[in-house]
Amino acid sequence: MNNVLKAIAGFFKSEWKRLLIIFLFVTAYYVLVLFVAFSLNPESLEAAYKARGSKMIYRITAILETTITYYVLIFVIILPALQNRKAGRFFVLFIGFFLFKCGYSYLLDYEAVTNVKVTTSSEKQVQVFTRFIKDHRFLFFMLTELFSYIFGAMISFVVAILAFSNQRGKRQKELEKQKMDAELSAIKYQINPHFLFNSLSFIYSKTVPLSEEVSNAVMLLSDIMRYALGKEEDSHGKVALSSEITHMNNVIAINQMRFNNKLSILYSEEINNPRARITPLVLITLVENAFKHGDLADPANPLIIQVEASEERIRFYICNKKKKGPKELSTGIGIQNVRTRLELMYGKQHSFTVKEDEQFYISTLIINL
Repeated sequence: MNNVLKAIAGFFKSEWKRLLIIFLFVTAYYVLVLFVAFSLNPESLEAAYKARGSKMIYRITAILETTITYYVLIFVIILPALQNRKAGRFFVLFIGFFLFKCGYSYLLDYEAVTNVKVTTSSEKQVQVFTRFIKDHRFLFFMLTELFSYIFGAMISFVVAILAFSNQRGKRQKELEKQKMDAELSAIKYQINPHFLFNSLSFIYSKTVPLSEEVSNAVMLLSDIMRYALGKEEDSHGKVALSSEITHMNNVIAINQMRFNNKLSILYSEEINNPRARITPLVLITLVENAFKHGDLADPANPLIIQVEASEERIRFYICNKKKKGPKELSTGIGIQNVRTRLELMYGKQHSFTVKEDEQFYISTLIINL
């Protein structure tokens, strides 16, 4: 019971602003509708209120019910569907919530359907509509619920579109700010990457006649630097997954050279979607983290790297045995930057989990496409 109360308190603590905005909007709307309705047909509304009991209680109940309806439609059904692009989940929730509302309204309002009064200029039309309502009470009830739900859904869809556009705009600005901060940090604290890239190209040309191994190492490092400069990014800040994998393998290869090919690495990939794209340097950062903090010299516990790509998702898994003894100084900035970039780029379309114990460090990244 305490957990339930805590969950409810946590929900209202995080969502009270949205609920308050919707509540104020709905209240204003109801005041306007009631003012117009009482002006045009006070007798019909009076009869409907009497059938439901207290006028004030009915009004408050209607406002709260509509507030909850708009909140669920906007923030539980429509907005997540726009973010995750899952049509099946959207229709299941949309229809399921409609049926729930129908059941709820049936228990409270169904008996009041026969008390609805119709006012037109023709007495004959009044009799026809009144008889139709009495003879087809359930059909009239369902049609009323359907039209009310569709009207609410249309308003909710417009609001959700505006909220979605606003979120995308904020996320894009945050990405641009983060990228600019990273570029400024590189300029401030590191050697100019273009200068380093050009220098490596020069060194490569000089080492080719002297040592094939050294020249290959310089070429790999040069390729990694070129990739890090962001030359392959598209307008959305993503690169082909194949490019990320290629340069991740370059990182693996150059580290193998450092340790005379004595590192134990078990690498596998299954790419069934060659068109897949990803934000760059994420997989490479995770691999570099394993090289920095992992014990990769144990054949019984190799570094495990798995990459999978289908039409629905990208999955990356990496597991390394931890080094024993003194640990390298680490600020944790690399992993935190990965989390931030993934959150800004993919939001709820991804999951990134890190599990560790005394022996192993495991990272799993799933990006839903």
